[in-house]
Amino acid sequence: MAKQKPTFFEVSTYTGSLREGGEISIQRHMIYRGERADFKPFLNVAIKELEQRLKDSKTKEKKVYDQLQEAAKAWDEHGAQTLLLQKAIEYLKVPAVTHTSNEWKKQKDGSWKISNMVYKMTFSITRSGMDWKLVWEVSYMAPSLQVGYRGYERTPRERIDYEGSKKYKTLDGAQKYVQLKFDQYSSYFKELSPPVPAEAKDLFSVNGQLLQGYALERPGAKKKEVTLSDLLNCLEDGDTIQPKTPTTLAPPTATPPTEKVQSVKATTELKKETPLKKPAPHRKPLHKKKSAPVR
Repeated sequence: MAKQKPTFFEVSTYTGSLREGGEISIQRHMIYRGERADFKPFLNVAIKELEQRLKDSKTKEKKVYDQLQEAAKAWDEHGAQTLLLQKAIEYLKVPAVTHTSNEWKKQKDGSWKISNMVYKMTFSITRSGMDWKLVWEVSYMAPSLQVGYRGYERTPRERIDYEGSKKYKTLDGAQKYVQLKFDQYSSYFKELSPPVPAEAKDLFSVNGQLLQGYALERPGAKKKEVTLSDLLNCLEDGDTIQPKTPTTLAPPTATPPTEKVQSVKATTELKKETPLKKPAPHRKPLHKKKSAPVR
């Protein structure tokens, strides 16, 4: 095969790209090589004729360009369908959350958790020197959080309410406070799939669509609030309460207690404490509520 004679132009090696469902690019870049050009055919031709040839050549070039644009428009429909299918498959692949069906379940680390498709509440009570340290949290159980569609620092936040450094002199004092906080949020745990607050819609949406099995909360629905009087009724004489920590959730520093809390020696012998309890179902007014022991 005869070797091809070098021409006065080259076309760049990058001629375009295709990103399915996202972008199509067709690019041709001409590079002039003057040392290979041959002007001899034009030496005896009038300038006006050469200018007319140039005009005709540009007209044909524009025609080819218009044809390419029409061909590119044919991609729009197919590209859009590819995009829609990609997003729909991502949506359908999001796994359902694993929850406790609104039942308190003890975890391997000794903490307790109750959860459904939308909310979860956890708490742990552990020894901290001579005191009992309480850590509790209420947060969303959004499926999109499990597969990385949302970052923890983005709005809305996963966490709804949290306290990480409350200390009590007695286990019973800590238990009473946990019971109060559960009463405050008990309405969250009456259905397997409670209505999603409008401000949290993005947490339960993937690719702009609310996930299957969820419904938005009706406008005007209000959650029950706990008063300062309710909080004070849960305190015992001798309980010491530290201020609410602002943001960071720290893991317990001591081993979570077992069902029967044994006597602990610090500088003096402490008496045996009552068994650690899970919050009781919310059935009576807050100022009359009592917790039932774990069975």
